[in-house]
Amino acid sequence: MIRNVLIITCICINCGTLYSQSNSPTGQLSGSVLDEGNNPLDHVYFFLKNYPEFNGFSNSSGHFSLRFPEVLKEDTLVVNHLGYQRLQVPLARLKSTGNSIRLAQAVIGLEEVIVKPEDSSLEEMISKAIDNIPQNYPNKRHQLTGLYRKVSTNYDDFTHLVEAVVTVEDLGYEKDVQSAKIKVESLRQSEEHAEVDPYISAMKAKIRNQIESMGEPVGALNPIIGTYPSNYIRTAYVPESHFGRDGYRFMGIPELPVYHQFMGMEFIGTDTIYHIAFGSDDPPDGRNFLKINGRNHAIVEYQLGYRSGEHQVYVKFREVDGRYYPEIIRLKSLRLINRDVGVHQMDIHTLWLDKVNTDHLKKIRPRDLLKREQEIEPNEFPLDEGFWKDNEFLKNHPLDSAIINSLERNGKLLEQFERNAKD
Repeated sequence: MIRNVLIITCICINCGTLYSQSNSPTGQLSGSVLDEGNNPLDHVYFFLKNYPEFNGFSNSSGHFSLRFPEVLKEDTLVVNHLGYQRLQVPLARLKSTGNSIRLAQAVIGLEEVIVKPEDSSLEEMISKAIDNIPQNYPNKRHQLTGLYRKVSTNYDDFTHLVEAVVTVEDLGYEKDVQSAKIKVESLRQSEEHAEVDPYISAMKAKIRNQIESMGEPVGALNPIIGTYPSNYIRTAYVPESHFGRDGYRFMGIPELPVYHQFMGMEFIGTDTIYHIAFGSDDPPDGRNFLKINGRNHAIVEYQLGYRSGEHQVYVKFREVDGRYYPEIIRLKSLRLINRDVGVHQMDIHTLWLDKVNTDHLKKIRPRDLLKREQEIEPNEFPLDEGFWKDNEFLKNHPLDSAIINSLERNGKLLEQFERNAKD
């Protein structure tokens, strides 16, 4: 109860602002998805290529609509449907309304045809995937290396950027996630362009101290350490976890029913990936989903969130030597920095974990550990320009030009990085 006080208090401070400004300018896209015979296609999945958290499905009439920050207008819309060729269309080529997107039918060999599971079997598939977590995910010490990026939004602007190359040392998915160690190899950050109310910051600290004094668990202040456990499969050892073995968050209980819908299949090599939407609506709207590999019932991708958008987690895995390691962990959450509370102000944390190492591990030294209570403040980390100039992780995950343009309204990013670096 007390853990919810912070969110409730901040929202109540300025609920008038929240509702009056919720219709702020944003990118908008709508139209219909058709086959080559101009017949509408339902349950077609679409998303922004570089920001897949902005996504949706076409309805029974083939109609679709998508809202996204205006600064992402240079991104690409990806359209995907079982039995049809995947289509990628630059947003710049699409209109705000009245688009007609046509998909060409894909040729599928007879050996690839798999019968669609009946709805009655979806619960069994999800239950088996949860039961198989110990067999499908890491059970021994391993290291992951990749790029962390946090971008903060305010309506159609980006207001803050943090980038860090990190190494994660984890003991395995049956151990306490707090035992995972994270080292920052290098970090840089921009200026803070949003208005930060020191009163709100002080109030958050006071409530946090009160929770701690009562012996209640609190999340990490450090955003990098806080993002890693957003891979809820990593915390499945906790009974109350989303992926705890009781499974009621996916199966439902009489008081809180959960509905499931089969959305389609993907063929990746010899594997068949089943896409299942779930939620409290009947049928579910597709914003919450699981992708399950039929070969071993491993959850290879999932998205969980609240319908109003104030919190969302997206995770994608890769298979290495029969075990699944996180490839992308993306957490979107409200940014509680002033009285202007709402989904127009968000922090979007992303971990791209490009390298997996399971042998000959070099342990992270205690003095190099990132601390849970270590907030990322300006002038705390030195800036190694040579490290970032040719960094392979940054090349694999370049910063979107729309974000750069938004953040550079008060000066070049490199100059901001230098001003916020430790001398």
